[in-house]
Amino acid sequence: MNETTTMQNKKSLLQRLLVIYITFFIVLAASIAHSVLPNFTKGYSEGARMGHEMLRDLESGTPRMIYMLTAVPVERGAEFEIGHGNADCPSRSVRGRATQIALTVGEDAPGISVCGMAFRSIGGRTWMYACMMLSMCSFLAIIVLMFLIIRSLRRSIREERTLDRRNVTMLRTIGALTILSEALHDLVEWSMARRAAELLAGSGYTIDTGLHVSYTTLIMGILILFAAEVFAIGQNLSEEQRLTI
Repeated sequence: MNETTTMQNKKSLLQRLLVIYITFFIVLAASIAHSVLPNFTKGYSEGARMGHEMLRDLESGTPRMIYMLTAVPVERGAEFEIGHGNADCPSRSVRGRATQIALTVGEDAPGISVCGMAFRSIGGRTWMYACMMLSMCSFLAIIVLMFLIIRSLRRSIREERTLDRRNVTMLRTIGALTILSEALHDLVEWSMARRAAELLAGSGYTIDTGLHVSYTTLIMGILILFAAEVFAIGQNLSEEQRLTI
């Protein structure tokens, strides 16, 4: 009876892990299809356009550095007319107001190398470019680590052996990368907003230069770290019980 119950519990665990496994990849595929790929395509097109402009300026003998300030929050932006009523409601009027803007800035850059201009294409600062690349690499690393953890759990249950201690390290790494990537992203956006405020001074746009933090993402990272410590405590208790027996 106990052996039958154990087999049933094992089968149930494997089924739940399989559901998580499939759900993970469905959500991952959906996020890539609806978020990552469109942003990558848009960023690639914008980067290619900026590259062509910089090369054209270099060939003309007047090198100019071109960089982007994206998703700049606006406190008070210009209002504009979007459209008027239709046959169903001829009296309707629609007005819009900019809450975020994206800027493309061109500045003279005598003596700067092509690589130097490329690494300043985000925010006009090399460190901003590095932070954005590090944030992107952190996201990719999180996906890989999640895949490795799920695969390790399935293998441990199927082979009826203790859970791999490396899972604790990977969970801690995921939590730390989640917090790090969010902190870098928020820092870059804050710096971009401050730069945009300088550029748009007196233009009628009031830029929100406050530091906006996604507490949801930070809480998620802390919860992952907490789960890693609970995982580690469970492993230690399991080993102590096994040595006692």
